[in-house]
Amino acid sequence: MGVSAVLVAGCGGSGGTSHAATKSTGAKSTAPAAPAARKLTFDLVKGVGETALGGDSACGYGEWNDGTFAIDKPYSKQTTFYREYSCYEKKGELFPNAAGQMSYAEFGSPAQATAYGNYTKTNISAVAVLVSDNAAVTVNIGYLTLNKMTLLKQVQQSCGGCGTVIAGPHASDPVPGHVDKS
Repeated sequence: MGVSAVLVAGCGGSGGTSHAATKSTGAKSTAPAAPAARKLTFDLVKGVGETALGGDSACGYGEWNDGTFAIDKPYSKQTTFYREYSCYEKKGELFPNAAGQMSYAEFGSPAQATAYGNYTKTNISAVAVLVSDNAAVTVNIGYLTLNKMTLLKQVQQSCGGCGTVIAGPHASDPVPGHVDKS
């Protein structure tokens, strides 16, 4: 037994790798690890969303709020946490000129989040939704000029490829152009 301990120490000291030496010294493997998928959270979505939506010239001032403009019943009643990004002409206005451009919702269960995601296939204002576990991020057609499918893909990339994107009726025209602005 004393010999094997000497051999392990000898192997570790000769520049080779040993699991025993790695564990005892705390050394880390140099092999690249595959990027782990991160959980879809509001903080993650908020960071990506504010950068993209806040930089859109059609959004004078944007903010996340807990309104429910962008989520219909019964899904609004199933949420445990909900925020939506709305645009205003300027800070301090009471009513947004473009409500619910992007929304983040946490549901009571993954099944409820998936049901909401499947509902967006027919939601008249939806571009697409990203569903991951019990959370869903929706982008709506609105008046903003950025490509909303690109935004949703950026959210998905920021969480390591988490979830499934479900296309809505406006997935093929994610930049407004059909909106009557007269």
